[in-house]
Amino acid sequence: MGKKKKRKINKRKLLSRIFLIVILITALVVIIKIVSNKTEEKVGITVIVNNEDITNSLINKPYITKANDIYLSIEDIRNIFDKNIIYEEKTGKILTTSETKTAAIEVNGTNIQINGANILQKSHILEYGNTFYIPISEISNIYNIESFITQDTAVINSLYKELITIKTTKKTKLKKGTGFFDDTIKKINEDTELIYVQELEDGKWVKVITYEGDIGYIKNKNVTEKVYKRTNMKDENFSDNLGDISNSIEINKTKIKTENIESFDARRNVIEEIISNVISKEKFTVNINLDGVSVEESLLKRFILELLPRLREIGGKAIITNNTILGTDFLLENNLS
Repeated sequence: MGKKKKRKINKRKLLSRIFLIVILITALVVIIKIVSNKTEEKVGITVIVNNEDITNSLINKPYITKANDIYLSIEDIRNIFDKNIIYEEKTGKILTTSETKTAAIEVNGTNIQINGANILQKSHILEYGNTFYIPISEISNIYNIESFITQDTAVINSLYKELITIKTTKKTKLKKGTGFFDDTIKKINEDTELIYVQELEDGKWVKVITYEGDIGYIKNKNVTEKVYKRTNMKDENFSDNLGDISNSIEINKTKIKTENIESFDARRNVIEEIISNVISKEKFTVNINLDGVSVEESLLKRFILELLPRLREIGGKAIITNNTILGTDFLLENNLS
């Protein structure tokens, strides 16, 4: 009986050890997954925007995830896409605009608000070295851009900009330069689509970008004619026929008060009301009457910057009357009469 009891104790110990090993393995798998999803600084990343290599002009080094989602700093996004992008401490949101989009990205939350609609973030804003890094995948819809990202290259193109492609007619070399001794970057297979940048003056070489982000030169005789996948889209300003003050909706000092424009959330409420009135009354000119308005210039500018894209989206326009606050440069930059 004593021997049987001893055998039973050993089985319990064995089961306990197996259970512990399973727990350790599970924990290790979870840790590996977490680590693999973290971002890491990639010193050798090449960033190409609208067919121009801007890598050396970046203020901060980009970050990239294992899943090839590239992060650019708020300072670099300010230089590339939106010079008025800011972090609003009061709401904990990064605020940015484009031609027809007004957006707020929660820094510590999960939502992006674009033109009044809430969208769930898939990748979140990161903060390193006292600056914010924003994933390109989350701002593509805001700035109307498309991106092709590999392990060490990001090719970003505006959907408003011209996109020309060509294809190789035979297996050929992509070279760093056009000289005889210039290195070959890679060999390109026949019928490979490439982004066309320019034809050199001698007509013998074409500068191209691969969808993997390689920039180089190919002999002109080895490629097809250019194909225009997208032409330049002209920005609409609606100034010719929509600046009719006699058929406008007036926004005045009753709405433009500090408490109504001091934060994104407050401004959003006012803007939603304006847009609703514009659509329901079919009056597509908004007269911002500054007579008697007493607010900080920076708050008023932010309000207007966030209103204008919403108006453009529905074919509207804003005009400024009785202005004693805003400078001429701001009015000209934003096509305000």
